[in-house]
Amino acid sequence: MKDIISEELSSMNSIDKAKHYKQIYKELKLILDSTYDEIVIADGEGVILRVSKSCHKVFGIPEEEMIGKSAKELEQKGILSKSTAVYVSQHKEKVTLIQTTRAGRRLMVTGIPMFDDSGNLIRIISISRDITEIENLKKQLNETEEMLDWYRKEIFKQHTKDKNIIIGKSAPINEIMKLVHQIASVDITVLITGDTGVGKGVLARLIHSVSNRRDKPFIQVNCGAIPESLLESELFGYVEGAFTGANKGGKKGLFEAAEEGTLFLDEIGEIPLHLQVKLLHAIEERIFYKLGSSKPIKFNARIISATNRNLDVLVSEGKFREDLFYRLNVVPIHIPPLRERKEDIPILSNYFLEKFNAKYSVSKKISSEAYNFFMSNTWHGNIRELENTIERLILTTTDEIIRSENIENLLKGNVLIRIADDNIMPLKQAKEAVEKKILNNALKKYKTTRKMAEVLEVDQSTVVKKLNKYNIRV
Repeated sequence: MKDIISEELSSMNSIDKAKHYKQIYKELKLILDSTYDEIVIADGEGVILRVSKSCHKVFGIPEEEMIGKSAKELEQKGILSKSTAVYVSQHKEKVTLIQTTRAGRRLMVTGIPMFDDSGNLIRIISISRDITEIENLKKQLNETEEMLDWYRKEIFKQHTKDKNIIIGKSAPINEIMKLVHQIASVDITVLITGDTGVGKGVLARLIHSVSNRRDKPFIQVNCGAIPESLLESELFGYVEGAFTGANKGGKKGLFEAAEEGTLFLDEIGEIPLHLQVKLLHAIEERIFYKLGSSKPIKFNARIISATNRNLDVLVSEGKFREDLFYRLNVVPIHIPPLRERKEDIPILSNYFLEKFNAKYSVSKKISSEAYNFFMSNTWHGNIRELENTIERLILTTTDEIIRSENIENLLKGNVLIRIADDNIMPLKQAKEAVEKKILNNALKKYKTTRKMAEVLEVDQSTVVKKLNKYNIRV
């Protein structure tokens, strides 16, 4: 191309050459003035030779005041910063940098060197893109994100204001609440662990209530309280004719009932191995099958599970599938027992005191000695035991003040119906009192209805019925 242009110029006379150069200048000027980008042309020393018309707007000085000035001088006067022409004249290489101008604009500038046939630097072409508006939009976006984050935190506080009191406000609970805030809007699988009565179900409901699914169903199932023979049909449902005695028209399962909401699988460690396979498939594939049907049903529900058992041990013993454990244990949350966070006991005690005072239309108070007794007790039943104890104290104490001896007698069982040699009562009442006492003792020791049934030598369904009869919560 260069040889062709040289040949054309050599064949022209001086007048034609002048016209040719004038035409080239016009074309170059038109390009400079028409481009959306700012273009500055300097010689090899960085002296400005030409600028595009838009440079006036971004640099804040007229075109004629820039031409003939060195880029170094413009830098020193603060008209622009970090000149590409200065850099290229010194290093003889292409460069891209961010430049700030006197007019308050932010530019992304690329400086390109141009060399002659001998390798001498003869021109520096600087092409600028005004990124001021882009950066302003980025700043506004960041500010909006910060505002949204603040609103999310405030909404979270409002949602948790009346709910986290039932769990506590100790350092471990505060850490749990922070984690709940982080995962609130993310549909991630959560495994809650902790002793019986620490508030696993309450925490599961809290996670649901602050999530994006808060307006959808929260379905809870105690996997240890449902007989093994019925658990699969309860979880997945069944179609008409699936088995003898099946309802006409079939039945919707809990997976289907929890659609778009949250499915809380409590006591997940009690699910039998053959059902663990189906549960794993449902969670991984997001589909399930009703009993008696080969038609897959898609489901969209968040899975939260809980257990008071050590699933690691169950996995090592071959009683719980390792792949299901890892699928459920994406975000583990462990709630410490009440004895390890005793600073929560006064807060919880006051909460339950107010709750049951309002429920039974009384105005009882707890003495300072009684608070000390509460603090010294081990509370093997954790929050649930504390709640039940305060409710019974409010119902059974005659004074307005609940004292330490009231609590001590209650915990020893002196307020419960007791059968003594000299105590005569109807046989039905005596039988129920004994049953209730034995069921409570068995539940504290063995935790699940399956194990209770084994020890008490009755069917699991019998244990479940008895627990429901006496309103004993598993």
